[in-house]
Amino acid sequence: MKNSLILKIGISFFLIAFFLVAGWFLYKGNQAGSTDSSGNGDLTGPSKEEQRAVVNVSVLPLVRESIEETFVLPGTLEAWENLTLSLEQSGPIVWVGPDEGDRVKAGQPILMIDKSLLETQHARNQMEFEMARKQLERVEKLYEKQLVSQREMDVAQNAFDKASADLQQSSIAIEKSTLASPINGILEKTMVERGEYGNVGVPAAIVVQVDRLKVVVDVPEKDVSFVRVGQAAEVLTADLEVGAENPRKGKVFHVTYLADPSTRTYQAKIEIGNPEGLLRPGMIVRVRFSRRSLADTLVIPLYAVLDRGGEKEGFVEAGGQAFAREIVTGPVIGDRVVVLDGLEEGARLIVQGQHLVADGDPVAVVDDPQSAR
Repeated sequence: MKNSLILKIGISFFLIAFFLVAGWFLYKGNQAGSTDSSGNGDLTGPSKEEQRAVVNVSVLPLVRESIEETFVLPGTLEAWENLTLSLEQSGPIVWVGPDEGDRVKAGQPILMIDKSLLETQHARNQMEFEMARKQLERVEKLYEKQLVSQREMDVAQNAFDKASADLQQSSIAIEKSTLASPINGILEKTMVERGEYGNVGVPAAIVVQVDRLKVVVDVPEKDVSFVRVGQAAEVLTADLEVGAENPRKGKVFHVTYLADPSTRTYQAKIEIGNPEGLLRPGMIVRVRFSRRSLADTLVIPLYAVLDRGGEKEGFVEAGGQAFAREIVTGPVIGDRVVVLDGLEEGARLIVQGQHLVADGDPVAVVDDPQSAR
């Protein structure tokens, strides 16, 4: 039993000695590591710059250019002329010519009323006119010979003048018995039928001119100063066949001075051509106006600009490194923004990967697009 106790004491001393020696070696190893990391030892580890990962980026070489700032407003197409034609003579309608939707020319008859009574009256007026003319000729000859008085001469002259006026009136009445189109256009609607009795002033037909149209646009107060009479505008119409917009050139010909009291907008009217007749009154279009033109300007993609606590920042690449630049921006034009300060022409702006780098980080240019528009 005494031998067993001695054995246990010996094992205990051995373990204590083992742990003391192991602890001493561990302590010395830590001292050596500290010396190496401080640069006083013989071994050196990788630097902070060497530990940074290289980020793949795309860059955009910056060049100055001229750019136009525009704004787009919705508009409605209207016929250039929309005429409601009324009857100018009363009577039964005996003829209706073109059908609704047909093209008509200026002066082309649309409908006629019965003019038999008008023609009878015109024939009677023609006879009375001839009689008055002959009577005036006889009295004039007698008056030259001083065989009739001035009063008889005046009576003959007045009778001739009245007969002439009655003849002219009946001729106009016959002409007005035919309702004709005053313009080149399309017969949009006929509102009477053959056999009906038409009265003077009753609407009978609607004719519209659509070879050119006007676009009516409500312009907000903030934009009305940029819309002027004579200014060019671009009218954008949807092309359903190709699924794209079809631009047409237009010209502003009227801008109201008074605002609409309910919408507080100003109405502008733009003339556009429609020779092929594809556009119709009532269609909704968009109109692009020019706000201003900027020459010799640096413009960059909006997505290349980073917001750092309210400050605008971008990154440029030079010599395989990314460098932060504080940017002062101007107006936004579409998906691009004007740069007023902070970047110069020729700089290689990082447009992809800019969110992954910091100032001074190493980068690798994997794509060098000439334009990011």
